[in-house]
Amino acid sequence: MRFPLLAASLLLLASCQPLPHPFAQDVPPPHSPFLAPPDSAGVVVEPVAGAPEPAAHDLAAAMAKALQDNDVPASTSASNRGSYRLVGTAATKDVGSGNLLVTVSWEMHDATGLPVSRQDATLALAAAAWRRGGDGIRDLAREPAPYFAKMVETMAPAPIAGIDPLVAVATITGAPGDGGETLARAMSDALKHVNVDVADTPGAKASYVVEARVDVSPPAGGKQQVKISWSLLNPSGGQLGQVNQENAVPAGSLDRNWGMTAYDVASAAAPGIAALIAEARKVAATKS
Repeated sequence: MRFPLLAASLLLLASCQPLPHPFAQDVPPPHSPFLAPPDSAGVVVEPVAGAPEPAAHDLAAAMAKALQDNDVPASTSASNRGSYRLVGTAATKDVGSGNLLVTVSWEMHDATGLPVSRQDATLALAAAAWRRGGDGIRDLAREPAPYFAKMVETMAPAPIAGIDPLVAVATITGAPGDGGETLARAMSDALKHVNVDVADTPGAKASYVVEARVDVSPPAGGKQQVKISWSLLNPSGGQLGQVNQENAVPAGSLDRNWGMTAYDVASAAAPGIAALIAEARKVAATKS
């Protein structure tokens, strides 16, 4: 069951950016500012040195996409003070008949510039395909991506109590079946995954509150339209921003158990909420 992440907007800035990718398989596209909020670790992938154009940039984009597929925020442009940098260097060997053996040495650097890990990927392909770039070379990025993703997930800095804002997830309203409880639990987990400090105890004094409203249309033609609006609120209840999702689902499919659908929903929305928190903090800082 897939829900597109339609938009995330910071009301204080009166902005709105569409994020068209279905969240069940993808996170927002590589250049989206929602991928790398300033207070969470992410990876910025640089063009591959030694590769011809457009392969140099295509490989970087393929690596960013592969890291996203492994649940790691990644981009070819956006970075922040905690970002890792992944740099690649390509070398080729002529093996005859118009073919090349291409090796890309990928090296991960931490935020201080220190190399922390390295993986090599090798692929035999036609020299013309190497010059052309595109899908024919993406295995050079796709194969080492899970290794780097696991490394980043293990090493990403945890939120710092008293410095990073504490966020509370409120009860979800309007969801049929067990959606209210399951969506709230899934969003708490998803926000932690993008390094947002989530209040785990009742009564904790939170800097921001996340709540959601679910609207389900009456069945029509065997389908129901489901709309989910996540709101970021300040402690007094004022709305700071919103992330919206919508999709048609089989009629009655969410009447009882949401299951993994709740986690797909939350995983897609959490990076947008994290970005709204970061932007809200920027706005607050300019006013202080």
